[in-house]
Amino acid sequence: MPENKHDAMAARTKELIKETFVRLVEKEGFGGVSVRNLTASAGINRGTFYLHYKDKYDLMEQIQTEILDGLQKVMVVDISSVELQQTYLDEQPYAPFVCIFQYLHEHGGLIRLLLGPKGESGFPGKMKEVVSESFYKKLFNHHTFENNPSIPKEYLTAFSVSVFLGVTEEWLNQDPPYSPEQIAVIYIKLLFFQAFR
Repeated sequence: MPENKHDAMAARTKELIKETFVRLVEKEGFGGVSVRNLTASAGINRGTFYLHYKDKYDLMEQIQTEILDGLQKVMVVDISSVELQQTYLDEQPYAPFVCIFQYLHEHGGLIRLLLGPKGESGFPGKMKEVVSESFYKKLFNHHTFENNPSIPKEYLTAFSVSVFLGVTEEWLNQDPPYSPEQIAVIYIKLLFFQAFR
């Protein structure tokens, strides 16, 4: 029982540290945050911080890993070319894409921060890699997107990942943003437009 209490307390402390860190990064930028001002803002001592994290870089790395692991899980989807084409023709959202945009929407504030100028500069590259490996390589192995053999798949993938990240960033910066269902419809139109133009 005491162990469970200790685990729950440790989890709450980590959550407090993360929330305070995100708030400070929003205000000061990643470069402006130190362990000293983080612990002062969170109302904890530095020893407590170091029980959980080596430094602010370790904290940032763990936050990014959590977000990207979650994104990878929703992006490992089975794609039906028949359903994909039908939803495009019907101008309806494709369910696996809706799941991806729902995840991005749920974590929108943090993802927007990490992609923006106040975040850590390595995050966009990591997100790009996850999107490329988990989603686009599978998507472009589909015969649906083999109509333009003059463009090598790796270039189509690189272009499409950039479009996805650009659309995501623009969408998350809108106030209020389109719903995940609406952006899924917009996105599928862009996807087919670039594949078949």
